[in-house]
Amino acid sequence: MVNARSLPTAAFIGLIALFLLAASPADARPKLKKCNIGANRPVLCGHIMVPAVRGKPSAGQQKIGFAIRRRGDTSRPSRGAIVFIEGGPGFAATNADSFKPLAAVMAPFLRHRELIAIDQRGTGLSKPVFCRGLQRGTVSYQRGLRQCAEQLGVKREGFTTAESAADIEAVRKALGLEKRKMILYGDSYGTYLGQSYAARYGRGMKGLILSSAYPGNDPFWRTLYPAAERAVKRACNRAPTCSGDALSRLHRMLRKAGTKSNLSSNVLSYLMGDAASYAPGGFNHLNRVVREYLQGRGGELRALVKPYGPNQGPADYFSMGMYAAVVCNDYPVPWQRSSPISQRRQELNRSIAAFRPSNWWAPISKRTWAYESASDISACLSWPRRSKNYEPPIPKGRKMPGRLDTLVLAGEFDSITSVREARKVKWRFPRGRLYIVPNRGHASELYFPFTSPATPRIRHFVRALDR
Repeated sequence: MVNARSLPTAAFIGLIALFLLAASPADARPKLKKCNIGANRPVLCGHIMVPAVRGKPSAGQQKIGFAIRRRGDTSRPSRGAIVFIEGGPGFAATNADSFKPLAAVMAPFLRHRELIAIDQRGTGLSKPVFCRGLQRGTVSYQRGLRQCAEQLGVKREGFTTAESAADIEAVRKALGLEKRKMILYGDSYGTYLGQSYAARYGRGMKGLILSSAYPGNDPFWRTLYPAAERAVKRACNRAPTCSGDALSRLHRMLRKAGTKSNLSSNVLSYLMGDAASYAPGGFNHLNRVVREYLQGRGGELRALVKPYGPNQGPADYFSMGMYAAVVCNDYPVPWQRSSPISQRRQELNRSIAAFRPSNWWAPISKRTWAYESASDISACLSWPRRSKNYEPPIPKGRKMPGRLDTLVLAGEFDSITSVREARKVKWRFPRGRLYIVPNRGHASELYFPFTSPATPRIRHFVRALDR
């Protein structure tokens, strides 16, 4: 790693500040200073202050932090900034585990472009939300949810995708970034935020990259379990060491363990999470240990799917409170949000009973699946109702900019956000194009920046923007 002390610090800060802040009023210019985020190159960090809840001055202020990696060649004008927003929600874009792989993906362009990571409110450098019960797993999820809402108070109304989109625009203006040169990259939940930003502020922007895109249109997430089943089957069909019907074996395993058992719950969580991130290796590994379980050797299956534990780790790496607040404020739910919390479970049960086809998650019953933690369907039952001033992620009736070049990526084996969901996102953009990343799972370029087929496709897209 280059030692930042060996650089001419004043010149370094002054040069990038001159470019980034030239278009900003002096009183809006954020102060920049050297910081260590674990990246391979020195970066500058700064922050701005925005309303915690726009339209409610009494809610106070919210810090929005960011990190800037300057372009390699400062002797020539910048071609613009690549702006990075992370997923989760709850992960910070300034985490080295996110920032470094994206820098590797974008490496061919960083000689002439800045890379700017903006931490969404409640994450990383943006005053991370720490709700102890949720973060440490010391109470039940629903109790932790209620405690977190009480802790945040009126500020919980500000943890929405629309507010975060406004935050990005505020940072852009404060840094004097030229919209016509700006490329926005978001992964996972960051694609939902990216759509929100594009719908509100994206006119005139140079490009948009949405990796593992989420449309936010289904309270039952009905495309995800079938996506996992397809991945199980296709991974086996393509592996020289796997044979037979892998999906049938998985179903037999779930029935043998008991579809309501802890083991089945752990398998489903792995299937809908870790396996999707590390595909095809994750699904191949699962297929092998499922076979062993059916042969009477279940130790490796239990070890593979064993939960990491209730503690979610440091909140500045991943904020469970921010995750809960944004998901419960924004994502669709199968009950009336205006209903009292005491009535919502009855409404959810009626929605479950009406869901067709009834065997969608077989061999798991639809009721078991709806209350299963792997599905997230019932997670927000205890969250307070929205405020009257709530703004949805994408304003009703708002269309995406007609001239915005947009690349949507979907992992073929992704069961966190599915290919079918990505198709729905792609059709929202008149100049959208979809690339299905073969043999890969969720946001694979951030897990495997040097080997994922997504990386060359992203680079091709960015090069085309510069022509």
